[in-house]
Amino acid sequence: MDSSYIACKFVCILIVYAVFLRSFFPIRNGLPGFSVQSDFSIGLFSKNATLDSKTESSFNPPVFEKMVFVLIDALRADFVLGKQSPMTNLQDLWTKGKVIRYIAKVHPPTVTLPRIKALTTGSIPGFVDVVLNFGSSELHEDNIIDQMKRAKKRVKFYGDDTWIRLFPHQFVESDGTTSFIVTDYTEVDNNVTRHVSPTLRTGQFDVLILHYLGLDHIGHMAGPTSPLVPPKLREMDSIIRDIYQLVEQDTEMDTLIVVCGDHGMSDQGGHGGATPSETRVPLLLISPRFTLHREEKTIEVDQVDVTPTLSVLFGLPIPKNNLGVIIYDALDGFCTEDRVMALWKNALQVSRVLEYNDADWKFDEGYLEFQRLTKVHHDWLMSKSSGVSRSDWLAEGDKIGRRYIEAIKTMTENISSSLTQYDIYSLIVAVATLWLILTTLVLELHLSPADQGQDQTQTIVLYIPVTLTIMFGHVMVCTTFSTGQLCRTDPSGLVLQGLILAVVCGSAAELVVKFIQFWSLRKRKVRSSHSLGVSRPLGVGLTLGTICHTLSLLSSSYVEEEHQTWYFYTVTIHLALVTFTLGTYISSVHTTNIQCPETKQYQAYDEDRTDQGEMKHIDGEMEQKKEEKHFEQVKGFPGRTVMAAILILVLCRVLRTWNQTGNKWLDQPDVGDWLVMLCDFIQIPRPENKCFLSVLMGVALSVVVVVKWAGQSCVQRGVFVAGLICIYWYRVTTGAVDDPFQILPTDKGTRPAQLVYVLAGVCILHPFIVHVLRCLQGDRKTKPYVAISFCGSLQSACILLALLLSKPHNVAMFVMVVLQEHLADCTLLRHISLSTPTVTLYYLWMGMAAFFYQGNSNSISTVDVSAGYTGLTDYQPVLVGFLIALSTYSGPVFWLVSLVRHVTSTLDIHHIYYHTRLKVLILEICTTLCWTRALPLAVYSALVTLQRHHLFVWTVFSPKLLYEGALTLLMAGFSILCLTLVKFKI
Repeated sequence: MDSSYIACKFVCILIVYAVFLRSFFPIRNGLPGFSVQSDFSIGLFSKNATLDSKTESSFNPPVFEKMVFVLIDALRADFVLGKQSPMTNLQDLWTKGKVIRYIAKVHPPTVTLPRIKALTTGSIPGFVDVVLNFGSSELHEDNIIDQMKRAKKRVKFYGDDTWIRLFPHQFVESDGTTSFIVTDYTEVDNNVTRHVSPTLRTGQFDVLILHYLGLDHIGHMAGPTSPLVPPKLREMDSIIRDIYQLVEQDTEMDTLIVVCGDHGMSDQGGHGGATPSETRVPLLLISPRFTLHREEKTIEVDQVDVTPTLSVLFGLPIPKNNLGVIIYDALDGFCTEDRVMALWKNALQVSRVLEYNDADWKFDEGYLEFQRLTKVHHDWLMSKSSGVSRSDWLAEGDKIGRRYIEAIKTMTENISSSLTQYDIYSLIVAVATLWLILTTLVLELHLSPADQGQDQTQTIVLYIPVTLTIMFGHVMVCTTFSTGQLCRTDPSGLVLQGLILAVVCGSAAELVVKFIQFWSLRKRKVRSSHSLGVSRPLGVGLTLGTICHTLSLLSSSYVEEEHQTWYFYTVTIHLALVTFTLGTYISSVHTTNIQCPETKQYQAYDEDRTDQGEMKHIDGEMEQKKEEKHFEQVKGFPGRTVMAAILILVLCRVLRTWNQTGNKWLDQPDVGDWLVMLCDFIQIPRPENKCFLSVLMGVALSVVVVVKWAGQSCVQRGVFVAGLICIYWYRVTTGAVDDPFQILPTDKGTRPAQLVYVLAGVCILHPFIVHVLRCLQGDRKTKPYVAISFCGSLQSACILLALLLSKPHNVAMFVMVVLQEHLADCTLLRHISLSTPTVTLYYLWMGMAAFFYQGNSNSISTVDVSAGYTGLTDYQPVLVGFLIALSTYSGPVFWLVSLVRHVTSTLDIHHIYYHTRLKVLILEICTTLCWTRALPLAVYSALVTLQRHHLFVWTVFSPKLLYEGALTLLMAGFSILCLTLVKFKI
């Protein structure tokens, strides 16, 4: 096994998993074209000419001439409808009967792009829109904005530029504001508000759309309990009041004001999940013409119901792919006949969507009920003048309308279940290939080095018949029943087929060869040289723990509470290390010859495993003396080792209470809540928390300096300390902490953040600059020092970036993680002999625990989007995405970098085969990372394929798929980079 083999495996895993994601998250196909009025002709209802004249009023003019649509990003229901809501003007309007209010239920994923699509098309967007949210393109599906333009209405828009990207030609006037600079919560709203009064006063519009972003940005930065939220709600309330007053002055036009949120806000400030606070938003219909009786109970509707309701109120055709139901009580101004006829048109439109998506649509219960109701509806209209009392006749019509609503809901439920057309063939191929890759990796780890070197020729010979067989089966499948992405004949489809078939055929041929070799070893009763590359007994425990964690993902509850698994694992492994250390000490007291229970620390090399036999001349006697010296050091009572493990356990207990995450105990208070809570439940300021946070951050940054002081040059120390000062400066400028000496300049935080980036870059480049300068002076024997210095500098840069991108209360949390790593590196693992794969699993476990210590989870709502704009002045998609990923995975990244630093520092830099030893160690690390990624991907992809119709597939399983893919991409990039640097001795 060499570096190119592992790199190739990582690339194959990424390609196959990308195909799996593309097949599992297909872009939904809808009815093409646009609805027109003739699609709802009365002739489709009845051929009776007499009825035509009686129902002529059913196609009456619009109820409203104009509309102001106010969309407040992340406006959750309790912000408006709660008893302590600061939006008092809306409360007054509701008391006066000028507001019809609802709670709109939002379908996951709760992010902006799919929510705009739902509001304008009435359809349910797919989960893939979570990814497309950062790069939306023009919407070609039938929607209410296009319908307004076709009706010659003047549509103006101001706000989130996502609308402009979706509808680039539909607005007569627009002014977009990027929604991704989340650190700004004032200018983004002021840019919208400045257009409101002039537009309303001139009246040169038919539809005015306003999308406010400030509330969402505050949520991302500080959460829903921030003292910034009430003033922002009052600002929105005053804007709505001003809009209402200007509309009220225009007595010539009936104008409808719609106020709603696109999605809610989680208790942590994010969104994207399926918690009630994210999926329940207010929907308010406001008009001076309303004179309604105020009701205490608020009706719940679906967000997609907005589309057909507005279409009917403005006399527009309902968009073709709408799955919403007209809000019956919102049809103020309609007589009963008009209401029932509007619902008939709604049912007719939904039945066409059912016909397009379900082959058995004629037997659908909702469709059959619609057919029965059409006849009942017809008979009801004909009975108007048959002597039935007016009240009874109207009551019967109201009953028919309610039955229409139930029929529509039945049809939409069946449509929703059939909208997602999975590419089954591609899913099966992807899952099977992932299992092939995993099996070949496991067999590779069990083969001897000699066997590993012999299978290349056999694989190439076997590749041809395997390829022909698989190609024949692939052609048969594609020509028989499949039309998925692996059967497309366009250029991109052929390239994709070539890549996948190459991976499948190569893996299949390799599996056959390795299985034959492995079986030959079993028949000869030859003991394999490895067991997943780990040593006993701790290595076996870590390996079994990793496998058990993978199996735990088969349960949705374990996925939601995955952090509990890692918290348990980290505590268990340190208790095991304490037990192992004490057991070794006790056994050494009763024996004269100390036997190593594990493999020699980072020296268990088989000469035949190295490239070109570079280590065949290593002096074995010298190695034996080093090993004996190592065991002499641990003959005394291992007090430092035990104390280090106990301190790490104490830090684990503190860290798990820092940020509550998951789902079950998310509402429980934690340390982070206390640190960021500047106001209590009666809104009395508590500035002492800010003071405490300032002191805590100062102490934490000082601890980092002390911990990382040793082993650095004077230049590195200076750069590191300067970076920490800039981090505190950045926190001062953002208002998170106090400046006790009032000496730091204040701005928007851009300058200190950018200085941290520069200093982190200097940290990384410093070892290479020193090496180049020494080479120019004639000293060419410094490369081992460069490797060690580079790993230490890279770790320092990771610490600086993590502290900068973390939320203010998480700075101290990350410092405790750094302290854990320092104790493990300098004390715990230095006195316990472990193999490289075992240490890799240990660091991997600690990195995953750190991921959840940050407050992350398997829900998209916990992603800290605001971190992506730290130090930026404009929206740069690639850089923003990189910073968000680095912030989210700063814990695992830090432990991975620390792993390489730890392993590198244990080698003898004066040894003649230093680079060969380092290459073997890095290869073992990357091999371990590879199988630990291949295992959960293979298992979890098979699970979600089988459970694709599960109730929690979009709320639990699908987000986890994205997290697994992101983690795999991270580890693949890290491993390939390490293998490349070592291969070329950089």
